[in-house]
Amino acid sequence: MNKLVFASLLTAVSITFASSAALASESGEQKILKFGFAPGPYKEMVQKFFQKGLEKKGYKVEYVDFTDYVTPDSALESKDIDANLFQHQSYLTTIVKDQGLHLVSVINVPTLGVGVFSDKHKNLNELPNGGRIGIPTDAVNLARALRIASENGLIKLVAGRDEKSEIKASVADISENPKELEFVTIDAAQLPRSLDSLDAAIIPGNYAYAAKLDFGKALALEKIQENINNVIAVRVEDKDTLGADLRDVVRSPETKAAMDSDPDFASFSRPAWWTAEKY
Repeated sequence: MNKLVFASLLTAVSITFASSAALASESGEQKILKFGFAPGPYKEMVQKFFQKGLEKKGYKVEYVDFTDYVTPDSALESKDIDANLFQHQSYLTTIVKDQGLHLVSVINVPTLGVGVFSDKHKNLNELPNGGRIGIPTDAVNLARALRIASENGLIKLVAGRDEKSEIKASVADISENPKELEFVTIDAAQLPRSLDSLDAAIIPGNYAYAAKLDFGKALALEKIQENINNVIAVRVEDKDTLGADLRDVVRSPETKAAMDSDPDFASFSRPAWWTAEKY
């Protein structure tokens, strides 16, 4: 066999194997990505803006729904899911420390803030003396709720507790409460359902969105701090593999342009990197 014929056959065989590998990568060897969510808009965010990019990277995305703030992290730790998107960085930092979890955030995303909602009153001035105000039970979101109440003049907190820092305020830190409001701690998921028995509730954005509350009618809205933007979390061992792929997809110009042109996501606060990067 002359050298020219051998080279041609070798090239043909190489092309055949390359094509077969590409087909296997695109179809037969898809990586399953189980993505976990609590109630709210973040499952829809992944479906509308991230899924296509993840599929291009060889992932088949499966969606797993949870009804609370605790189970999505324990499920991620136990490898029942591969990633989650429902919590902000402060919450993740706290639960990782308190429970010894091996989880890490890979990127933060546009986020709906906490809002003050009421079925009985149209503005904060209408809140009666002794009014009952629902706030989340978990420490981080409880602190956020109290800061919103402080920023809007409903209460005053002891020095340092209303600053935009990692310090966690609690009901015990209220120094002035001119209307003698009663702050009632309720599981965040239950707050929208409790509005009929409250004068107002300070509700995390994902649960308010899931309950179809009108953000345009909120009595007050949170000014979101960077550490309060929601994050995509993975296990530490997957940070540089799955985590890197997730980060690439979220940061892509295509993803950003699609979300910025979608009116349903116009009210979401963008993280600092989002506005700093051009597309």
